[in-house]
Amino acid sequence: FLAGSTDMFKDTAYMARFPHMSMTVLYFALIRGTFSNPLLAIRFLNIILSMFNVVLLFFIAKEVFDDENKSIWVCLISALYPPMIAYNNVYCSENIAIPILLLSVVTFLKVFNKNSSKKLLLIFLSGVLLSITHLFRPIGYVMIIAYIMYIFIYLKDSIKIKVVMNLLVVSAFVIPLVFISYTLIGLNITENPLWHGTEPPSISILKGTNIEAGGAWNEEDAALFNQYEGDYERVDNAAKNIIKERLTENSPQDLFKFYTLKYVRQWYSGDFGGFYWAEIGLDEAYNKIDYLDMMGQDEGKMSIRLSKEGDFYTQLFFATVLLLSYIGLYRNNNMKNHKIYIFYIIFCGISIQCLITEAQARYTYPFSWLFIILAMTAFSSNKDNTGGENGGV
Repeated sequence: FLAGSTDMFKDTAYMARFPHMSMTVLYFALIRGTFSNPLLAIRFLNIILSMFNVVLLFFIAKEVFDDENKSIWVCLISALYPPMIAYNNVYCSENIAIPILLLSVVTFLKVFNKNSSKKLLLIFLSGVLLSITHLFRPIGYVMIIAYIMYIFIYLKDSIKIKVVMNLLVVSAFVIPLVFISYTLIGLNITENPLWHGTEPPSISILKGTNIEAGGAWNEEDAALFNQYEGDYERVDNAAKNIIKERLTENSPQDLFKFYTLKYVRQWYSGDFGGFYWAEIGLDEAYNKIDYLDMMGQDEGKMSIRLSKEGDFYTQLFFATVLLLSYIGLYRNNNMKNHKIYIFYIIFCGISIQCLITEAQARYTYPFSWLFIILAMTAFSSNKDNTGGENGGV
């Protein structure tokens, strides 16, 4: 791209098939054109963004609980959270998307403060931030549905106001996405809108129904695109027919078992695949040489693999956070602070999406922080039944 070529965004090239990666490519190109050691620069920026995530989670906790102690605990847990440490070493779009997503969430929560006087501005800003998030990682659809549901259920106002608020947040989400998408087309960088790749979404759903592969990526389903020479309609129809066969020819018992195991696999990894992606390829000679050169070293060896030696501690940490989240789920029946329910809605939304589409631990990483917030609901507070100053409106 820096040499002037945009072929990777055209026809059936990878970025054309998955255009949601386009902005990440432009971001990496900017870093590479700016810094003499771009890989080290990206890792440094990842650490800065990860630290920013910790700060944002502190403010999200403060909005939800209005409790300084709980907010500090959220800050501490997020600083030690295995996936947030692991992904600092991974070159992926999630590292850019998460802080923007958290900004959108904290802005959205402020709309529901009792003393909020700028609801329309805040809801619009939240939608814009969500749109920017979606440019780097396609998770905006789940979030916008969660926002719409929460406004209709928990905003204590007239139907007219609820409709206006929802129209505003949806418009704020759609307009920047459309504008940037067609700007890239106008600049002859991409040839299709960012939401419409040359590979149909049904391929991801097809992979997600493959029982033998556990609903994960597999060669059989991935090959379907090339089998029909990238013809969108033919690929889409073929994928839908296979999906229909799998859902109708397998027994309800087999499907129930499959989707139960798929759900468990999607959420059981304490590092959300972070250590795997951080370590993959480092044993290959050319990667090792490049890595040592990036670090300014002549020789070195991997003394510990966190994906193996650190797995027990990672899983123990995550299991503790998860257990506290479940304990808090039962406690919430007696709480009047409705802000916490936005996180349950988001979790249900992303869980349903992951059951439908291709499964991969990395895909849920942008939502891994949910459990840190939910873990705090396991502990009592004198503001639990009042909502504090930041209670819902």
